[in-house]
Amino acid sequence: MTIDRDASLLGRTPGLPEEHFAHDGLITKHPVRAVALAGLRPMPGELLWDLGTGAGSIAVDWCRADPTCRAIGVEQRADRAANARTNAANLTLPGQFEVREGPVAELVEDLPSPDAIFIGGGLTAEIAERCLGVLPPGGRLVVHAVTMEADVVIAALHADHGGELFRLGVETADRIGRLRGWKPARTITCWNWTKPPA
Repeated sequence: MTIDRDASLLGRTPGLPEEHFAHDGLITKHPVRAVALAGLRPMPGELLWDLGTGAGSIAVDWCRADPTCRAIGVEQRADRAANARTNAANLTLPGQFEVREGPVAELVEDLPSPDAIFIGGGLTAEIAERCLGVLPPGGRLVVHAVTMEADVVIAALHADHGGELFRLGVETADRIGRLRGWKPARTITCWNWTKPPA
């Protein structure tokens, strides 16, 4: 793990390598995170909801984009919430990234209004519709999914609301005996949506 609260060591560009985070192996990988942050477009003073935050890597990269950006991560699992808190303490300024522990569907009711939302885990149609409703005009929603069940939800959201729908595949070099080859990661289905003007 790395300590770099003010981004003076690792810079502000999104997509910090995974070795800088406390995580259990389930973390949004840095190339995918960079694509997510491009859709979220953090701007000074804005607040992100990172739902299903896991290790908090999306929220960390959001906060590092500008010292006035803030994030609230929601995570149901206590061990992952603990990792997210460690990453917040090590990689963001004090007070920038808050982690709330519990079911997303319950906790979103009491969160302050966001400027952008990332859903990386626990996607349901109900949570997505709640997020669409709470965003202000110009607010951004980015949803990533790796399961077929979440793909169905994303396909319906895209059909109903438009936005940008694409799949992202990443392959990394790996050993095949004494040679090398490409090892694919799970393909990510991505939906980016910006709320139109009122």
